[in-house]
This record gives sequence, structure tokens and C-alpha cells, in this order.
Amino acid sequence: IRGSEITRRMPPGHSNAVFITDANKLLIDDSIAVFREAKKQGAFVFWNHPNWVSQRRDGIATLTDMHRVLIKEKLLDGIEVVNDQTYSDEALQIALDNNLTIMGTSDIHGLIDWDFKVPKGGHRPITLVFATSKSEEGIKEGLMNRRTVVFYNNLLIGREEQLVPLINASISIKSAKYIGRSDVLEIVFNNQSSVDFTLQNKSGYTFHNSSDLVTVKPGEENTLQVKTLKRLETVELAFEVLNGVTAPGKHPQVKISGKIAQQ
Repeated sequence: IRGSEITRRMPPGHSNAVFITDANKLLIDDSIAVFREAKKQGAFVFWNHPNWVSQRRDGIATLTDMHRVLIKEKLLDGIEVVNDQTYSDEALQIALDNNLTIMGTSDIHGLIDWDFKVPKGGHRPITLVFATSKSEEGIKEGLMNRRTVVFYNNLLIGREEQLVPLINASISIKSAKYIGRSDVLEIVFNNQSSVDFTLQNKSGYTFHNSSDLVTVKPGEENTLQVKTLKRLETVELAFEVLNGVTAPGKHPQVKISGKIAQQ
């Protein structure tokens, strides 16, 4: 995928244009004209590190009049909510308010393993694109239609339409059976993702081996004992996913259900 950075002082700051056809044609001094040329080439353009302290001393991502022009003319498609080691609630709100694609990048200038401590289980920030095909066209279509979730520091950030199905596809009930003759149900969860999910109980049940906070780790059997008060044939648990973010201060809620083995 061909791309180029559009580097300016603030405003408008730094942006990336991807899916371009000729980077040389972006060598334009006028800060608005260069975005128009990128869009003429069919580019997907996103604003880099809007909270960068070198251009925003307070670290607060803020729209300027120039950014409003770019958005009005549909010359700006996305905004980085995560860049390198930083996260911006304000950038997320800008994305939601202005229908921009939520982006996250490593902005790596050194070694990924060193900067993000990959050997110790860390990971670089990435943007998950929900594409209809494994192709350049599919990725571009997904980006243009704002179907993204950002994975950063064990945090998932995205619109509810993408984030909730991702979580539902990640966590499932492997088995559920009552302990002996009791009414305490033992559930084993599967987690098919790379995320440690932090869940807060929002169901009508209390737990026998945990408080209302539950961690579901990937690659392990995660056991939860639920006091259902009476024997059931199926179970449904509601959780708020605390390491998921759909808006500043807002976390998605999911329901996980399954059949109970009859004894």
C-alpha cells in the first residue's frame, strides 16, 4: 500500500495519506491543496498524533479552523486516538463527533521489540480493520467506512458496532456444569483473542470464587463459579468490559450465554 506523510506545522500538523498513486504530486506548499491532491488520488488520509506535546503543549487534541475545513471538504478521513505510547480521549471524541475513522499506530522510529517490550508480552499499537476481503481494496473500503478497532496496551478502542461483535467472537463458554449436588454453576470460558479481558459483573448473579471483577486470559482455562440459586438449563451472564472503550469514560456491555450440562 503506497503512502506518504503530509508534514506541516500546526495547523494542520502531520497526516498520512495512504492508497496514493504518485507521492511526487504531494510536493505542494499550500496546506489545503496538498490534501485535495491526495484525495484526488483516492487516498485515505488520517491525522497523526493530534495530542503530540511538540505541537500541543497541553496534550489536548483540538480541532482548529483548518481541520474543520478539511473535514467539511471530506479531505480528512481518520484521526489517531493512539500514537506510540499515548492515548487521547479528546481525539476519540473528535472521531465520534465528526464521523472519522478511529486509528492507532506505533509511529515506530526504533525497534518494536525494545520500544514495546515484545519479549515480555507487550505489543505495538495496531488498527484492526474489519474488511470484507483480504485485499488492498478490502482494507481501503473498511477504513473508509470506519470499521476499525484499535488495540493498545491491552485496551480495545472502537465504535460499539465493531467492538461488541469482536468481544463476543473472542469469549465463549467452553463448559458449564453444577458442582456436585449444589446450585453453584462452574463455567469455563474460552478466550480466542490476544487480550486479557477485564469484566465487571452486570448480571443478577453473584460469584462463588471471585468478586464482581473477572479477568479472562487468552490461552488459559478461565473458571468462574456462579451462584444461580436454582438449577438452570442455560445461563446468560452480562458484563461491562472495562478494558474496552467506545467513547470517553464509556465501556461496552456484552452478554455471554451457553448450555449447562445436565447431571
